[in-house]
Amino acid sequence: MKCKYLDHQVCVKTSGEYRLCCISNEPTNRENVTTHTVDDWRNSATYQNAIATFENGLFPKACEKCKIQEEAGETSQRTRPRQYGPGISHLDLRFGSNCNLQCTMCYPGVSSSLAKEHQEMLKQGIDSPWGDEPFPNFDWYTDERGEYLATLPELREVYLTGGEPMMVKGLHKFLQKLDSSVEVRFNTNATIMNPNIYEELKRFETVNMCFSIDGIGKVNDYIRWGSNWQQVETNMLKWAEIVKYKSLGPTIQVLNLHHYETIIDWCKKHDFQFFDNLLMNPEYLNTKNAPDEIKQYCPEKFKYWVDQPADIIQQEAFKKWISIFDKQRGCSLKEYIPEVAKAYGIN
Repeated sequence: MKCKYLDHQVCVKTSGEYRLCCISNEPTNRENVTTHTVDDWRNSATYQNAIATFENGLFPKACEKCKIQEEAGETSQRTRPRQYGPGISHLDLRFGSNCNLQCTMCYPGVSSSLAKEHQEMLKQGIDSPWGDEPFPNFDWYTDERGEYLATLPELREVYLTGGEPMMVKGLHKFLQKLDSSVEVRFNTNATIMNPNIYEELKRFETVNMCFSIDGIGKVNDYIRWGSNWQQVETNMLKWAEIVKYKSLGPTIQVLNLHHYETIIDWCKKHDFQFFDNLLMNPEYLNTKNAPDEIKQYCPEKFKYWVDQPADIIQQEAFKKWISIFDKQRGCSLKEYIPEVAKAYGIN
């Protein structure tokens, strides 16, 4: 058994830390792009042990999400029909944690805005779902590191996410270092329209943009706090004029499970592809812990997961944290997503 991501991709998270892939769950790795080369990472014990475990026909512990999906007969990230190789053909890069949104399901380690909100909550003596851990603002990109990665000899695709990749100060220079044959993939929240990046992307043979949109209208504005749907939609349609592949990539969770078909309908109307991602953490937003009123909207493809018994403790945690977020942000779940507020008895 093999994983093409391990064999042919290098993943670097917002802190600069190398990871097995974007959904792997291994402990913190000491190998970092600021101190280690790609070869150092691929020769590390973490990396080599994962390769050996797969070769023995087993899933590494860090790869539990793919294991669960495959055992349920579903397509996992590992088994998606995308061709990788030879050599290091793919990069998955998060140049830092700079982000202009405070997404409800996100994490301060990948969003500078959320980290700022977290720190403000602690200063005010308000409980935070992320405890009392301080979260630095990561920004590891330099032109030298960018050139090193952009000129890897067998590179065929670069995937850029964040944070928010459109906020990376060196993004334009990085793109200029890439050969026009390299496929450039973005995962962006669509709040920023950068004219220089727009023009630079026109020279590439293939540009693929997946927009991190978790709902249409108010649903998206609530989950991705700080966004404005009208502007987001305008920007997506503008980017769509120059990209070869355009898609929405919602994170399916308690707050938008009931809204699933609405997102698909928007994609059909505007000829966008649809690639969803089932949220696992935080658990209080995990769909398996949703009330039955929300679970009834579950599409068939997720029933293997959603039909598990809900954890009542996590439902109470949902009400606690949503109440805190609403007070901190000056908003109301009932105003933005009344269906979910009703299901939880939130008035």
